[in-house]
Amino acid sequence: MNSNEQEKQSLIVCGCTGTTQEKILALIAQGFDLDKISSATGATTGCGACDAEIMGLVNEHTKTI
Repeated sequence: MNSNEQEKQSLIVCGCTGTTQEKILALIAQGFDLDKISSATGATTGCGACDAEIMGLVNEHTKTI
């Protein structure tokens, strides 16, 4: 992984909880959906500014059957 990819993954997605993109992607890889990510991290439960970004990550990285 190059430094640009590392920076991208360590970006804070949710400012209210400090949840990083890396954490979100790890949870998605474990099969977490948006509700489970919210429960596990508190993301999307504060001001709502991260809702669209986290939903986008879930949609982008979730395999459909």
